Amino acid sequence: MNEQDARQSIIDAAKAILDEEDDIEKITVRQIAKRAGVGTGLINYHFKSKDNLLSIAVGDVMSKTISGFLQGNLQHDLDPVSKLKALMKELYIVAGDKEKLIRFLLTREIMEGNMQTPLYLIPLLRDIFGTSKNDMQLRIIALQILSPIQVTALNCSAFLMYSGINLNDRDQRSCFIDMLIDNLLYKTMGKGEKTNENCNND
Repeated sequence: MNEQDARQSIIDAAKAILDEEDDIEKITVRQIAKRAGVGTGLINYHFKSKDNLLSIAVGDVMSKTISGFLQGNLQHDLDPVSKLKALMKELYIVAGDKEKLIRFLLTREIMEGNMQTPLYLIPLLRDIFGTSKNDMQLRIIALQILSPIQVTALNCSAFLMYSGINLNDRDQRSCFIDMLIDNLLYKTMGKGEKTNENCNND
């Protein structure tokens, strides 16, 4: 097994274990090494730490979720803004299913300044804005959309106290994402603020 194959085998083993166990603290380097059929030293060599490896593994799962969503047949009939909203809602569902893993990933991304995730939004934003925004502007808009979603996902109860919106409720979560994206995109496109009058926390 060459180095690249060994590295991928370790990532695949970590992802398989993450499917079975969503408590990061219970996953060990020895457990991952055994599943991958390698020594623990090889994990330290390639990834430096268990947390680095698990961040890559969880990030890979999220990127495949995004890719699968964008390639799905049901998404071809949606306009670009609706597709962006639907993607954000889909990611929230995944986050809810693996809450501890997503909190772990988000904490590392925010604390370490990882800017990889917003890049997944660029193709959708390019569909929305066409040539009216350059690549740098699209990257900033992607960050403006994703950052509030990441921060609120880290502590839904605090956001409920702050806003009255319960992100564990599907309808209220959907409303929050619609408001966030509408307000940002309409201002960015110079159309003023769009309000969603159907949103409430009843």
